[in-house]
Amino acid sequence: MGRNEKCPCGSGRKYKKCCLEKVDDKEFLQPDKFLENYKNIKKDSRIKQCLYPDNSSCSERIIGAHSIQNNKILKRISTKGEVYMPCPKNDNPFEFMPKWGRKQATVFTGFCGYHDNEVFKPIENEEFDKSELHIFLYIYRCFAIEYHKKMEVINMELILTDKLPSRIKGIQENFSGFELAKDDLEVCRIEFDNALLNEKYDILSSVVWEFDKPIKFAASGFTALAEDLEGNKIQDLTDIDTRMKHIFVTIFPEGEKSYCIISWLKSNDTLFEGYKKQLNELDIHGRKIYINNLLPVITENITVNPEAWDKLEKYKKEEFGMLIYGMADLYSSFSDEYYNMLEPVSYDLFEL
Repeated sequence: MGRNEKCPCGSGRKYKKCCLEKVDDKEFLQPDKFLENYKNIKKDSRIKQCLYPDNSSCSERIIGAHSIQNNKILKRISTKGEVYMPCPKNDNPFEFMPKWGRKQATVFTGFCGYHDNEVFKPIENEEFDKSELHIFLYIYRCFAIEYHKKMEVINMELILTDKLPSRIKGIQENFSGFELAKDDLEVCRIEFDNALLNEKYDILSSVVWEFDKPIKFAASGFTALAEDLEGNKIQDLTDIDTRMKHIFVTIFPEGEKSYCIISWLKSNDTLFEGYKKQLNELDIHGRKIYINNLLPVITENITVNPEAWDKLEKYKKEEFGMLIYGMADLYSSFSDEYYNMLEPVSYDLFEL
């Protein structure tokens, strides 16, 4: 960290005039304060905003908006109003798969009440019809929570840096990575915003898979693809001078079927041309294998029916958990091979 560089704590001042001489908060480092501090940081890093681009019509109240529909999807896959999620709760950050009440599951404070209701009304009130509008709204909702979460992660890093300024020497690269990831998503935000304001929803290229029975899980997530399904390089994730391009994924039950949408901006078609061809060539078995691998690698925004999950064998839960905790990335980092998303795993979310 250079003395004259901008301090990563967010003050806007140079490092030498900000955190260079600061000492760590010893009280914050006490082991018996860990849980309390974690809960406070999570609370303080929370952002309440409406992501809809025209705020002139916002209602006053920012609500807990569901990134996966509550009444239409979560109600269906829940048991006694609860679902499992591989997303830690504030009071126990080490629990792998806690139960969440469906009123709290997948919630983020990214929309006011008016826009959460009005923008997504077509997919709340109508059956999914694979139209441009329906696909756009599912993917926009997927984008919105991920963009919002990136902003909150940056907030959390700022709070931690204020409490523990000594971290700056060790975390600058990671912190810059969070900011770069948010900046990469700004390109998406601009395109989504323009589509909403102009009511022109044809900004996405998508592959839609239909499955012939309702699944007992639902999920949404995104990733910057480094390789395609055959291990061919798509983009260099270490290149900080190039904006990373993303795919967005959502899967949900609807009626007596289920649907998976994989989308990216049309402006990135050239980059993902080979990947799209590979997706379209997968048979039903290959599609399921890919989804089983992809979801725990890219997102914790996964909801699962509790009764179905409880019946799953321990070793299958453990393999799912290893992917949630980043084993695919570790495998790629410590070997010369890419993690093969078309290699079968022990669990099958489609058979829960």
